[in-house]
Amino acid sequence: MNYYKLAWRNIWRNKKRTLITAASIFFALFLAILMVGLQEGTYAHMIKISVEDFYGYAQVHGKGFSEDKTLTNSLEYDQNIIDYLMSDENVKQIQPRIESFALSAYAEKSKGIAVIGVDPKLEFEKPSIKKRLIAGNFDDVYNGGIVVTEKLAEYLGAELGDSLALIGQGYQGVSAIGLYRITAIISMPNPMLNSGLAYLDLESAQELFSLDGRVTGLSLSFKDNSKFKESTENLRSKLPEGYEIFHWEEEMPEIRQFIDSDKSSGQIFLFILYIIIGFGIFGTALMMIAERIKEFGIMVAVGMQKIKIVILVAIEMLYITSLGIIASIVFSVPVMYYLHINPITFTGDMAQVYETYGFEPIMPAAFQLDYFMTQSVVVIIITILAIIYPLYGISKLNVIKSLRK
Repeated sequence: MNYYKLAWRNIWRNKKRTLITAASIFFALFLAILMVGLQEGTYAHMIKISVEDFYGYAQVHGKGFSEDKTLTNSLEYDQNIIDYLMSDENVKQIQPRIESFALSAYAEKSKGIAVIGVDPKLEFEKPSIKKRLIAGNFDDVYNGGIVVTEKLAEYLGAELGDSLALIGQGYQGVSAIGLYRITAIISMPNPMLNSGLAYLDLESAQELFSLDGRVTGLSLSFKDNSKFKESTENLRSKLPEGYEIFHWEEEMPEIRQFIDSDKSSGQIFLFILYIIIGFGIFGTALMMIAERIKEFGIMVAVGMQKIKIVILVAIEMLYITSLGIIASIVFSVPVMYYLHINPITFTGDMAQVYETYGFEPIMPAAFQLDYFMTQSVVVIIITILAIIYPLYGISKLNVIKSLRK
């Protein structure tokens, strides 16, 4: 206990040095937390929009659908395939989907759009989908209604209650023609989807595309989504003839490649920050020892063991580091929580760049304990490594020379 008391008093003998060192650790750690938090938040948001809310963590298709996404490669949706998929204990929910294209027309305007047939009970009960509703309601979808995206409605000049015509090609080349009343308008975060997407209930989509009892895919969600690869491989190994299954990283490799590439560049930046922290602590330790070399010599001369001085100085450096870490976490937590609730929104040219790649122009922050703790532990490890050499110098202290200082 005397070590800790003495070390605490010692670091305040030179307040300016202590505060400057703690401040450098504070800012460096805050930048590291901010960068990691924004990165992880952006990745999670990207995966949520593209995977959780749209594709699913894995999808089952008819054989050949991944290479030739036509209705000809649709699959039979019956109780047998449902029972098989639910046999995997990690499968939580199965969402049948029909994904195709059609020419939408209203008044004098027309536009090619993606048409998605879904089970309204499963799709429109998602909290993330509910909050995107900007007009109308989802209830009337069961009565032959259609849900369109905001920018599509604006382009066509259509409003709630208007009838939208869809013209396309159905199963085995049959003509697909239908007229549907717009019952809801939603705003999708992905700009590409927001400009050309419509939802029909599954039965209406099957009728439109002449897919009696068939769907183009079965979207799977898992109880533990982090194990999507293992569950996909398990299902693939015993999948019945005529079916294929892929997880989202196989179907959307560009998202995984973007995340991996961005993480690599982020790690370089973090490495630079860690180098700055390390040299700052190393320099402080050297100055502290150089200024007190005569003091240490006297302490050894009167009988204090060098190892005790080493322990004392080590505790002092850990105190200074802890001050910077605690201050940084106390400051970072409310900042990261605010950015988690209120994401950074880009405008102008930056927003256009995001939209060009099909991403919503926002940067939310992840708010989770692990990266606060991880970065703090890394700084502590750096501190320990940075003070090894200065402490080694104390252990080799020449008492006679130090007393002459």
